[in-house]
Amino acid sequence: MEKADRLRDKSNFEQPSAVTDLLHKHESSFEMFDATLASGKGLRAVVAYKQGDEIMRETAIMRIPNSQPAASREAAEQLHKNAIQRAYNSLHHESQKSVMALASCNEDGTDVARTPQGVYDTNSFRLENDPKGGLFLTIARINHSCRPNVTHFWSPRLQQKLIFAARDIDIGEELLTIYGPGQCMATKCRREYLNERFSFECNCEMCREGNANGGDEKMLEIQALQEDIAMQSSSGLVSTTDAEGQLASVTTCLALMKEQGLGGGAFTKSLFHHGYDICLAAGDYDGARSYLNSELTAVMDSEGVHSTKAIEIEEALKNFHDTE
Repeated sequence: MEKADRLRDKSNFEQPSAVTDLLHKHESSFEMFDATLASGKGLRAVVAYKQGDEIMRETAIMRIPNSQPAASREAAEQLHKNAIQRAYNSLHHESQKSVMALASCNEDGTDVARTPQGVYDTNSFRLENDPKGGLFLTIARINHSCRPNVTHFWSPRLQQKLIFAARDIDIGEELLTIYGPGQCMATKCRREYLNERFSFECNCEMCREGNANGGDEKMLEIQALQEDIAMQSSSGLVSTTDAEGQLASVTTCLALMKEQGLGGGAFTKSLFHHGYDICLAAGDYDGARSYLNSELTAVMDSEGVHSTKAIEIEEALKNFHDTE
């Protein structure tokens, strides 16, 4: 089935924040359930998803500025608290109850009595290139894994956050995203970050494996390769010999990411773009076109077939054909 056929906009759920299930018109393709004592409630699939399926899109129930001008840090914190309280007070009573049912933790990661600010700061997202963050009631129920099976993308055009399957997902599997960190780290460092930021000891599949089969070593190698590739691809003109070495690094990094369960489009699209840049700088236009096609697939899988980035890449590919 073509991806365009799988991404059909369906009806909204009757929830305080508008959630659209992209696969089924009359019933949800996922359900809320009691996950574990540590993680509380979660979401799990009630239908099978294919990699790249758009599972849902949701409108934020609260939008708060990420920062506000103030004379001091204390004043800025008070403005932030006041903005959250105003947004919370404007909600319907049932929506307020839904917000306060979410988890809350302090900046130092310790559990606290729930407050609107605590809930917002714990569960909200900064939204790419947007001055305001957002709290999404349903998406906030998606628990963490360092090896996630779903990823999220903020659509400025739709003003919604979209959830995509990062790999094939079976019926009954819990939907899991990644809370952080942004870098590939060894198990100990990932757990320290998550415990400090979100007040839980990660016991996901990847963390349970630790360095079995060289998992930690692979994660550190991925991070080193990503940094080197990004630096090399932005350096401008490269020789054919240099390009061969750099592209070999891209291939190695992609293979390691796949081994670690990080082969979804959200994780690989930047690598494919670097491969495109390297080929273009070396004058290898066939290679550039191939990497651009791979980037398009990765972007469609993680941002949607009608995303701005996907449309831009399609235009770039069309220009390749027009110049032949």
